[in-house]
Amino acid sequence: MGITTEEFFENIYSVIFSPKSFFERNDMKMSVRLALATIIFVAFISKLASGIIDNSIREPIFILFLIWNILKTTIFWFLTALFFEYIGKIFDRGNNFEKILFYSAFAPIPYIFFAPLNLIKTMGNLGYILSVILELIIYFWIIILYAYSLRAAYKLTISRSFMLIFLPFIGSFFAINWMIGFISKIWYIFTI
Repeated sequence: MGITTEEFFENIYSVIFSPKSFFERNDMKMSVRLALATIIFVAFISKLASGIIDNSIREPIFILFLIWNILKTTIFWFLTALFFEYIGKIFDRGNNFEKILFYSAFAPIPYIFFAPLNLIKTMGNLGYILSVILELIIYFWIIILYAYSLRAAYKLTISRSFMLIFLPFIGSFFAINWMIGFISKIWYIFTI
């Protein structure tokens, strides 16, 4: 089940300009290869644009940074999808690993806009403030796209998708709190 270059860029365009309708489409050609190609494309374009703007593209080591960015992004995408798949299995929504791989590959597409924002940061204090605000908006946009991808893969409501996204943060808070409590109790036992 192949996909043309036109369909590839149409998918990216749809995620940027009408994400809700993209994730709700039923006629989607799902493929892990397409998802991998999307992740590699986003990692490549974002690093290339960043290299052009900060003029690091002329450095001989830039190609290694480019390859590292592609590998890092691909591994993070895979581990994120794997994490959500295991969380889905806990709540009896698992066995959708290919779907979450596919849909979550489109969530980081807004990263391609970060490089131009670094150019705006060089325009003084106002440019810096504007750039920071726009970067925060892009981060929220990415979170919303992840929520849509979880909704599409696991057939959740949008509110449950957001809860699933923030579950690791809540779990980390409790885990750190419990770990500190445990260590302090052990410390107390051995100091008496």
